[in-house]
Amino acid sequence: MGRAALWLSLGAAALLGCRSTAPADRQPAVVYRLMPFACSSTIPVQFFLDGVQVGVDTFRVAVAGGDHVTSGPFTTSVGQHAVGARTAGGYVWPDTTVSLSPGAVFVDSLPFYCS
Repeated sequence: MGRAALWLSLGAAALLGCRSTAPADRQPAVVYRLMPFACSSTIPVQFFLDGVQVGVDTFRVAVAGGDHVTSGPFTTSVGQHAVGARTAGGYVWPDTTVSLSPGAVFVDSLPFYCS
């Protein structure tokens, strides 16, 4: 009986330590992806959710060290959001309004021409 109780308590502790990772339990996120055309450059970009800056990244296209055109994810709340970005030099992509459900990931495509 002592062993059974020990195994039962260990099993219960293991189950309590588990956390659900079902999409309904995860926060939605936004990822920004630069879509370069005829481009070779280093481009600092600021990211916005609902008009608030949430991050900055420097995208690299066809330069030493390899390409980097996708940001990490920025988590947000479930619901409708304005997603936007702009370069540090002043180019502004129009905001996109999205409705995000639990676990959703929205990829904001940022077309960009540079020479």
